[in-house]
Amino acid sequence: MRYIPFKILEEIPGKEPRFWSLICSDQHFYRVTRAYNTLNQLICSIEAEGGRDGTFDLNGLRKERVRLKDEIFYMLTH
Repeated sequence: MRYIPFKILEEIPGKEPRFWSLICSDQHFYRVTRAYNTLNQLICSIEAEGGRDGTFDLNGLRKERVRLKDEIFYMLTH
């Protein structure tokens, strides 16, 4: 199981210039990226504690993280 937050830039080699361009110029991209980072940190914290926090639906959070990541990748390639 992975407890360290994803570093999204490591997962998109060659897209770094486009990523930074969108961060600076597109408010929606910035908000989605920020939401992804916040959610990812929450998931990693829950996982580091053994995933026993009944307050959160961990699988639901993971699905939302994938959805946000897909949206980020889509915006980077279009």
